[in-house]
Amino acid sequence: MNILFDAITKWAKTTPDRVALVGSKAGQTVELTYSELLSKIELVTAELIALNIKALALRSENSIDWAIVDLAAMMANIVVVPIPTFFSDTQVEHTLEQSGVDALIGDWQAWLASHPEQSLKLQGHSLSMASLPLLRRNPSGNEGAKVAYLPETGKITFTSGSTGQPKGVCLSNDHLCLVAKSLADAVNGTAHSHLVLLPLSTLLENITGIYVPLMLGVTSYILPGEQTGLLGSSQFEPRLFAQVLATIKPESLVLTPALLLALIHIAKQQPSLVNSLKFVAVGGARVSSQLINAAHALNIPAFEGYGLSECGSVVCLNTPAAFKAGTCGKPLPNAQIRIAEDGELLVQGNVALGYLNEPFTQEWLATGDLAHIDAQGFVTLSGRKKNLIVTAYGRNVSPEWIESEALALLPMTPLIITGDSQQTLCAVTANSEDVEAKVHALNQTLPDYAQIRTLLLLDNPRAISGWYTDNGKLKRNQIEHDVAQLLVSTKSEITLQAQKIQRIDLPVQQRITSFQTAS
Repeated sequence: MNILFDAITKWAKTTPDRVALVGSKAGQTVELTYSELLSKIELVTAELIALNIKALALRSENSIDWAIVDLAAMMANIVVVPIPTFFSDTQVEHTLEQSGVDALIGDWQAWLASHPEQSLKLQGHSLSMASLPLLRRNPSGNEGAKVAYLPETGKITFTSGSTGQPKGVCLSNDHLCLVAKSLADAVNGTAHSHLVLLPLSTLLENITGIYVPLMLGVTSYILPGEQTGLLGSSQFEPRLFAQVLATIKPESLVLTPALLLALIHIAKQQPSLVNSLKFVAVGGARVSSQLINAAHALNIPAFEGYGLSECGSVVCLNTPAAFKAGTCGKPLPNAQIRIAEDGELLVQGNVALGYLNEPFTQEWLATGDLAHIDAQGFVTLSGRKKNLIVTAYGRNVSPEWIESEALALLPMTPLIITGDSQQTLCAVTANSEDVEAKVHALNQTLPDYAQIRTLLLLDNPRAISGWYTDNGKLKRNQIEHDVAQLLVSTKSEITLQAQKIQRIDLPVQQRITSFQTAS
């Protein structure tokens, strides 16, 4: 047992009829009380132990069943490997090979039908557990020899790095529960219902959408993406999101900056839809203070946080009791932080066991993120260390800083900032209405060395081969290379992969202190 199951057991005994989880099955609403949830967890735990499973790959849409399997595997001390449904075929194959799982549960049939070589590794007949299909798998000899789980591994979360090839981070259940407890303590009493929006295969939502609510004895709504509006990793339907907000009236959410922007637009059109919200955590990328302030102006209680899988997903968090816009808050009690001489954020204490076959041995984990800590202890991020642009004048510029500031002015037209070793910065973006004027306005808020001096407009940057990983992350090195070639071109008409490029050179702007977000 651990502190999470201690809490679930306590609520099952003291408030057995309180609703723990609400979901949907075959179009019907499904509710589980704390008493019913504990019984189901114990039942599936016994079934997992009886099958002598070592490691379980869980691939499914968000559902109560996902949560039950995850919790039961934790209780049974079986390693869980959550696999996002939006992972590419190559990433799924890589994940299975690297993790060496001996069971698959969830939505695997269609994938296996198109991968007969994987079907050869299956054993026996299909079973069912927590209403999800379960298949036994016999890892190949190479996989079996390759995988040796680090002691105390409870979950392996595969992060989608900039190369697109996921890396398995090994986390102990005690660590995950400690992060959840720290978060629960930070928001205790703030919200009594949570709506799961991000995929549960995302470690952040796994912790905040299941573990934290259950520790607090509140209700978590776990619905599939087709009802909440988030499909895959980046397809979003605001209309469905608005409908689910109107129906459920959740008190807490976890959003990315792009989803917060969508919520802001919903609030402008239907202000009453955000009235129930008490706490909206925002993470996954740097969030500008303008975006947070715009949310607060519309009565959206948005609070930026920061973390990474290697630190159990959350390191810092703003809360109603300790809040500063533009920062990612103060570190959780279980984390110690400091800034290295080169500006990189280092973390101690709140750290994973390591990567598969690669235990962490360093005293301080280098996060790869550039940050600073103010006198009050609030942490402000500036960007990824490896993405740092050093201009020809020796000025250091984090592209994520400018890109996050631009999000408030150009919500539907993301900028890609380049300029390493160049005299000035360049922004690549899709051609849209008033884009030049909005970049002018953005420049007025930036110091001269960080202003955009060249705009390259394309019809669709995402269609450029080699610019994005399978998960939609930027391949900045390739983009820097291609943009540098475009900027020195002397042709009268510039093209890239059959897309016509429009170049606009911008003047230096005088800086102003504030600006209004676009409506």
